[in-house]
Amino acid sequence: MQGSPPAPLFIAAPLSAMSSDSLAIRHPRLHAVFGIDLRTLALFRAALASVLLFDLLRHYGDLGSLYSDAGVMPRQWLVQFDTPWHLSIYLINGTPLITGLLLAVQALAALALLLGWRTRLAAVLSFLMWGWLCNRNPLVLIGGDLLMACLLFWACLLPVGARWSADAALSRTPPPADPRHLSWASAGLLLQVMSVYFYSAILKSGPEWLPDYTAVYYALSLDRYATPLGQWLLHFPVLMQGLTAYVWWLELLGPPAILLAPLLPGRLGTGLRALLMLAFMSLHIGFLLCLELGHFPFVSLSSLTVFLGAWFWNWRAGQPRAQQRLTIYYDQDCGFCRKTSVLFRVFLGLQQTSIQPAQPQPRARALLEANGSWVVIDQDDRAYLKWQAYLRLLAASPLFGWLHRPLSAAVLAGPGERAYDFVGRHRGAFARLSAPLLGERETRFETGPGGQTLAALALALIAAWNLSTIQVLPARVQDGLRPLFQLSRLEQFWNMFAPYPLKDDGWMVIDGQLANGDNVDVLNPGQAPNYDKPEHLSQTHRNIRWHSYLGRLSEKDFARHRLWFGKYLCRQWNADKLDSDREHRLLRFKINYVFEPTPPPGQITHTEQQTLWSHECFPSAADSDSEAKTP
Repeated sequence: MQGSPPAPLFIAAPLSAMSSDSLAIRHPRLHAVFGIDLRTLALFRAALASVLLFDLLRHYGDLGSLYSDAGVMPRQWLVQFDTPWHLSIYLINGTPLITGLLLAVQALAALALLLGWRTRLAAVLSFLMWGWLCNRNPLVLIGGDLLMACLLFWACLLPVGARWSADAALSRTPPPADPRHLSWASAGLLLQVMSVYFYSAILKSGPEWLPDYTAVYYALSLDRYATPLGQWLLHFPVLMQGLTAYVWWLELLGPPAILLAPLLPGRLGTGLRALLMLAFMSLHIGFLLCLELGHFPFVSLSSLTVFLGAWFWNWRAGQPRAQQRLTIYYDQDCGFCRKTSVLFRVFLGLQQTSIQPAQPQPRARALLEANGSWVVIDQDDRAYLKWQAYLRLLAASPLFGWLHRPLSAAVLAGPGERAYDFVGRHRGAFARLSAPLLGERETRFETGPGGQTLAALALALIAAWNLSTIQVLPARVQDGLRPLFQLSRLEQFWNMFAPYPLKDDGWMVIDGQLANGDNVDVLNPGQAPNYDKPEHLSQTHRNIRWHSYLGRLSEKDFARHRLWFGKYLCRQWNADKLDSDREHRLLRFKINYVFEPTPPPGQITHTEQQTLWSHECFPSAADSDSEAKTP
């Protein structure tokens, strides 16, 4: 390198000066610990983007209630009380329409990330907009939202589109031939994933974890979270103790073990890393089965895919299915046909497949002209056309071959042929429509020196932030970093069930009075107030966003939000009852909470009712005509 780099960037400079594949070759042991296979990065991209897209689509059910000025979190509150560093494009307008349009843009970015189309731009846009969406209503956030932001940040700095992507298929510059990738960003992503567990274990300092081993009992006793299966497991106290020990020791010892495992000789290190990856995944499968935690387990499962080693992909590539040699023949006068063939080869993982124009090959030309179809010829010289050609490619795919049998059902043959014929008849229109999206261009898959310098700096700052959360570094370190972390939405505190699981359970009952004197349950219109605990409390919430919001309303730290919730309930109930149905207009209500502390194992619980908020609804149902008071 020429010149002397600034001191803070000195460490990053050697990594920035060489490509990741040369780094992996020159430092095999470093790559074994902090390297990630490009195929694994593609899997991580697809898994994370799928979870992101699904969650964004679910937001559409709560546009008016959670993300508009007419809902529970008007922009007025955010301007008054939230940190000024939580910027958000969602604050430009308070109507559900604009929020919905912004969500649509965000969903399209997530879809582009999933498909690997302009991958880096899609990753950056997804990261920025996810942080802005989180800032729109901080009361509905869960741990999965914070982890999603962190993972998207690292995805921006990694070649996640170098395999199985539209970019890899359509780029004039080929992606890196060597699947090995080592960089500051790959190290940052691996350490970020494991920090969730390691720091969480250290923060789990209560005796419920050690030495009592009762933490899982307390977690599954929270009826507002526990699924029916989780409640049933409470009948096995010895199992609860064993699971507590499993969770804590795995979270403490698993992170350093999974990172250093590849340094062990031969297959021992590979096997140990794979085993630990499956062990961490088992935690989240258990969460899915036993606790209602929203998308957090799915985000975590996506993150753990980064520990899938090259051995898996090499094994898949060595399977007989992947060794089949196929040739795709397309109409040389149809650029759209050629691009489609290339996309199929890349997304199906058919590296051994050749793509050639049909006209120079007599047999392929005759079949194409007679049937108006692309032609796939396998190693046994058998030809396949239209829908059957697609099925033949699918059968050879090491990635999606498992779909071949269900898609080969006779009932799908007719629709498949008709779909192919429809595309074939209108391929000119499809070509014109897809031309802006499927244009060939120069693509830079690797992050340049500037990106890796940013990755090195982020790695150091995130480590300092997390170390301050466990008091290894002084609190002033976190205080100094807070504006930057709030602005980027990388603020993280992995305190799940720490220092011990909550012991205060409960459920909300909103007892309302109508103009005709009837008492109603405002949360469940058509029902009378019922203070008995539902049989499966965790299944009564609309979704995890509402679950988080209502749970926080019961806490003293969020008491100021009860006013806005009360105004929202008045507007919702009385919106269509001001003139035509005045007798069923909501006049007033009380937000009551039934507290149920969790007793130690073997003891009997009790409940206590508390009124959190009283609210009056006036005829206009406008905010200015509502008043509220604390009990």
